[in-house]
Amino acid sequence: MLKLFKYILIILSVFKSITLSNEVYYKDRIIFYVDNRVSNFKIENDHKTVSINDLNNILKNENVLKIEQWLPMSRPTDQNGQIYLNRYYVIKFNDTKTNIDEIIQKVFSVDQITSCEKMAIVRPAFIPNDELWDELYGLPQVKAHLAYDLWDIEGGELPGQMDEGEIVVAVPDIGLMWDHPDIIDNIWQNLEEDIDGDGRVIELINNHWVFDPDDINGIDDDEDGYVDNFVGFDPAFNDNDPYPVNSYHQHGTKVAGNVSASTNNGIGLASVGYSVKIMGVNANGNPDEPWYLTHTSQAVLVAAQMGADIINCSWVGGFSQAQYNLFQTVYNEYGCITLGAAGNGQSNGGPSDTTDFDPRYPAAYDNVISVTAMGPNNSFNCWANVHETVDLSAPGEAIICSMPYDIFNPEMYAIGNGTSYATPLTAGAIALVKSVIPDATNETIISKIIETTDDYPDMIKSCSDQSIEGLVGSGQLNIYRAILATREPELLVTDMEFQTTDGIIHPGDTVVIDFNISNSPAFLDAENVTVELINTDTSITTISGSINYDDYFSAGYQTEGQLIIAIVDNALLGNVYGEILIEANCEGESYSNNIPFNIPLNFNQYGYPINDINIRLTPTVTDLDGNSLDEIYFSSENLMYGTWVAGFEVNGFPFTANSQISTVSAVGDINGNGDLELVFGTSGGTLYALTSSGTEYLVYEQPDSIKSSPVLADFNSDGILEIVFISVNSNMSTLFVIDGEGQNLNGFPLNISERIISGPSVADLDNDMALDIVLTSRQNNVSVINSNGSFREGFPYETSGSLENAASIVDINNDQNLEILVGDLNGNLYVINKDGSLITNSSIGGSISSGISVADLDGDGEFEVLFSTYLGDQIESIMMHAYNPISQSEIFGWPIYLDALSYSEPIISDLDNDMDLEVMITTLSGKNYIFHHDGSRYNNFPFIVEGDSILVSSSLGDLDNDGDYEIIFGTINSLQVIDFQEQKGNKFSWNTYRANNYRNGYINLDFVELGEGNNIINSNFKLFQNYPNPFNPTTKIKYYIPKNKLVKIDIYDLKGINIKSLINRYEKKGNHYVQWDGRNNHGEIVSAGMYVYVIQHAGFTAAKKMILLK
Repeated sequence: MLKLFKYILIILSVFKSITLSNEVYYKDRIIFYVDNRVSNFKIENDHKTVSINDLNNILKNENVLKIEQWLPMSRPTDQNGQIYLNRYYVIKFNDTKTNIDEIIQKVFSVDQITSCEKMAIVRPAFIPNDELWDELYGLPQVKAHLAYDLWDIEGGELPGQMDEGEIVVAVPDIGLMWDHPDIIDNIWQNLEEDIDGDGRVIELINNHWVFDPDDINGIDDDEDGYVDNFVGFDPAFNDNDPYPVNSYHQHGTKVAGNVSASTNNGIGLASVGYSVKIMGVNANGNPDEPWYLTHTSQAVLVAAQMGADIINCSWVGGFSQAQYNLFQTVYNEYGCITLGAAGNGQSNGGPSDTTDFDPRYPAAYDNVISVTAMGPNNSFNCWANVHETVDLSAPGEAIICSMPYDIFNPEMYAIGNGTSYATPLTAGAIALVKSVIPDATNETIISKIIETTDDYPDMIKSCSDQSIEGLVGSGQLNIYRAILATREPELLVTDMEFQTTDGIIHPGDTVVIDFNISNSPAFLDAENVTVELINTDTSITTISGSINYDDYFSAGYQTEGQLIIAIVDNALLGNVYGEILIEANCEGESYSNNIPFNIPLNFNQYGYPINDINIRLTPTVTDLDGNSLDEIYFSSENLMYGTWVAGFEVNGFPFTANSQISTVSAVGDINGNGDLELVFGTSGGTLYALTSSGTEYLVYEQPDSIKSSPVLADFNSDGILEIVFISVNSNMSTLFVIDGEGQNLNGFPLNISERIISGPSVADLDNDMALDIVLTSRQNNVSVINSNGSFREGFPYETSGSLENAASIVDINNDQNLEILVGDLNGNLYVINKDGSLITNSSIGGSISSGISVADLDGDGEFEVLFSTYLGDQIESIMMHAYNPISQSEIFGWPIYLDALSYSEPIISDLDNDMDLEVMITTLSGKNYIFHHDGSRYNNFPFIVEGDSILVSSSLGDLDNDGDYEIIFGTINSLQVIDFQEQKGNKFSWNTYRANNYRNGYINLDFVELGEGNNIINSNFKLFQNYPNPFNPTTKIKYYIPKNKLVKIDIYDLKGINIKSLINRYEKKGNHYVQWDGRNNHGEIVSAGMYVYVIQHAGFTAAKKMILLK
């Protein structure tokens, strides 16, 4: 079957080469498809070889530059039938290949390759061959290249040419070098003065263009009042030649080239006007002054009298009633469309000047189109003038222009800046429109230009502290839309709204799509309009999918529409896609327009997401102010934000730090007053502790950057938390342990001659009632620091690769001792004893990119570690693991392939109260995955944030106290809060970044894995450490009893006084837990300090200590 499929592809390729013989293909690259049966294909680290040896043998002598995936961001579900886009790869060579077809056949012969072919060079249908095209940014910016495609240029149609007649743009200015090589082919020739009837009034004689000698007779043959006016006239010197009096009279020639330089002639410039004609009229009678015009009004009238259709006035002056009357006459009596430059700043200085907000004339007169100037990249750079009389904007900055030249000044082109060049570009566009609809009224032609412009961002900016909104006209010239407006309607669907019962679109919802449908202003009328829903995503089913309109859609007409769809239950969260097809009739021709749309399918919590904010650190969820409602604390740049229900800001936030916030926040009571503080560090070396109102409780400064989350822990057993953090510079790190007043504990700070960018982990490793600090470094070392600041004997433990993430501390093997878990960039997973000896070392493969989380996913009483890995830049190698380091094996259903790299810690909890744990992980491709304990994907996930990236772990909270979780995470562009909408369970594990809000990386798994029906089989009586510990205000005590017997648990203070009898009852064998809320037998809240809890069962007694914080 594989060979048959290959033969079919050969036939299709041959057919394509016959029917598309005009395509051009690359000769230095080919594309191939890896057969679907190949499961382990990869590109090797050299990027020149792959895992298929037969292919490597073919390519070894072909000078391969690199091999890469064709579409790196393609999804596993992006497919056409059984063809998956992520299985296409490109081979690029260092040189062009004359035997490219032979190479293709050889690659195609490899059994694991299903297809191989050339790669087509993709380009617009028509790009002019003018030498300077690539430097003429203004033409693509006004969509001229797209407009050209509306003519069959290769078939002989030329923009601007007409079956009969021609469109003429007059340039009354400082002369016109009409024989310039880029102008001569488009110069207007007054054939009514063609006395000899040879069809021309200029001739090339001895390599010089001159007036046709046989046409010169000194008579006004066309009776327009001007004798022998062959290409224009010079009213300043009252002769028939508008040629500049010297090469310094440049402006008119520069302007003319921007109207209609000969396009696609193989040299120099191109223009919007393309082939419309230019009439020269000299308006300067002073040979010694190239920058002032002496005869502008005369020149305008001469142009009108000689029959110009459009008159371009790239000059400015003050108001004159006489001149006003002239322009009204030219418009109303002669039918000329006139344009004026808005001006070049307060001193007419161009880009070095400052925008003036006063009008300039003739641009501001009635019936004159006023044009202001923009710069590259759709910018307005606050030098061109603006005013309410401005009609539109066009490129006029750094414009390449045609130049008068001679033997002394041989340059044919020069750079020009000014509205002088934005205006002729627009004049050429008007001429092009008029060439398509020559019989239309001037009002109609002008509307095609002004009402089809594009908005641009700078239209609403301020210049000199004054807004230009409403002062730059309707927008930027778009000649493509202007030409389309002469040929067809433009029917659009706008203001689309998606209505559901609760305003949020969920899987399974019925969605009413309300919209407006309109015909854009200036476009042709349409009738028999239909709207139909087509090409919908597989997540959409159509209920009511079409509308027939009886309305007549004239230009600017708008009405309403409604379609109804349903979202399937198993749709992935993110955007689902559809398309609306609009069909109509226009002047006997069929018209259609396809309008794509996307529906935001999500469980977003009301008030979220918060957009346009860059979040690169995991948000913290806590009830900082003690009002029984969780808040979210997250940072961007140097701001710490706080939000809560409905996205409202927490009072006192955002807080502004003195430099960029560089760590995740820790939360705890660092001063013993019973209130929580928010603790975080900055790149500038400042450690902050904020109160619930956003005020500074502690500001601790030191010189080096703090790159990892601080940890809160009670080092001196006084019931009050201390702060542990690390600062780092290019050579060394410093470990701090300070109290809530900013005082260093004995033994600290401690200088360490290694770079440590991961956070500390804190726990009592050896059960001596003193906390220990575990550090991991880029120099491959795991170190343990005792509570007095000394290094633990037996450490450091040296790994084979760099350690980028903090250690995790757990009793992984149920031996009642804590172990240290770390993973390195060489793909090794280590379990290290408290004395520095190795318990296990597993080679996972690839690099361990994320932090390590721990859980008993499959409920067998043994704990798995969860983390992600990657191998080079191969997407196929990115995995998430659930690995048992004791048995050194993955559990069933794992590992799982991910679509992109993940640097986040997996977050683990029972999200839906099914007594099984779910696992959350985020990727750089903007996806938030949820997996069941067996590795299967949770329905509707991953949640996809289109075009975004997620660098952080998710957090869990219940913002609205409705009994279900909100999943909170940040992206490069937003804060996302998903309302999970399933009753949350009581079973959890590593359910936040670094296991808890103390960020200590330690978790008592015997406690957190406890859930109803999840009895860990054990024949020994056990009392486990309470969790959390220290705690405020509640903690849970877990125990295991091997027999069905009476159980008694009591709590004593350090004086031995019984302050609380927790339970005294008969219980069945198995795992159990009980909660203490910090109250005594009389219901009173006890004071902070250390307490002992004691269990008695079947002759056994056990006791453990715990600390209550305030």
